[in-house]
Amino acid sequence: MAEKLQTISEIRRLLAGMFKGQWSPGEAGAMATVLIREYTAMDGAHQLAYGTQSVSPETVALIMSAGRRAASGEPIQYIIGYTLFCGQRIEVGPGVLIPRPETEEMTAMIIAENQGFDGTVMDLCTGSGCIAISVAAAFPGAEVYGTDNSETALTKAARNAASNNAAVKLFLADILTAPAASFPVSDIIISNPPYVRRSEMKLMRPNVLDHEPHEALFVSDDDPLIYYRSIASIASERLRMNGIMYLEINEALGSESAGLFLKSGFVSVTVTEDINSRKRFLKASKNG
Repeated sequence: MAEKLQTISEIRRLLAGMFKGQWSPGEAGAMATVLIREYTAMDGAHQLAYGTQSVSPETVALIMSAGRRAASGEPIQYIIGYTLFCGQRIEVGPGVLIPRPETEEMTAMIIAENQGFDGTVMDLCTGSGCIAISVAAAFPGAEVYGTDNSETALTKAARNAASNNAAVKLFLADILTAPAASFPVSDIIISNPPYVRRSEMKLMRPNVLDHEPHEALFVSDDDPLIYYRSIASIASERLRMNGIMYLEINEALGSESAGLFLKSGFVSVTVTEDINSRKRFLKASKNG
């Protein structure tokens, strides 16, 4: 079969058919574009403009193998081994959470609001290191730390920091149990901790549930703000006066999240919406 697939357009049609029923036509088309680009180096515009261009049987075989994996539910980022985040190439794989667009949006907001920053940044629950690496690239004069309780994630984060020439200091720590003194005194604290309630699992796609690490995503319905309480406790001791926190939060728990930080003594606590009008980001300051 592979030998009969001679052109980019034919490959796109077959991939779209494989993805039909699982994703919308737009999503299926985007996935096809990514897979074809990965193995031919042709971006989306070139794929459309040169749809009649022929592809070698060997390349077709690679694309279709990846397409079958994607059709079975494996995340496309795991298949190709990386994702792009704030202009950085971030390696991901099983056991490491795939960075989301809203996390990239929050990171871009942090960078835009702190131009020229040269203090200390701490990224709690760093995962792949995507936030810390992007911040380090944007603030070359800053001292940037990233921590996680997963050795698998930290191994990926270290590889990503090295490949992106980012000066990020990584260390293993569980923010639920480690004493506050374990963390550096910081001017900015950032975190995208687990916040999806287990009752919300039914809203998520099988490709997420079957492949991505649950410990990086889910919390108990009985205590959905468990990580935020630990972050508030750590920040109470390790965030400098007039320092700022940026947190990604559960859109259904915006008021509860803000209330937690107000009760913990933080000021200028605000919850803002992401590009999809979901209450996704919390920002808070420590009064000086």
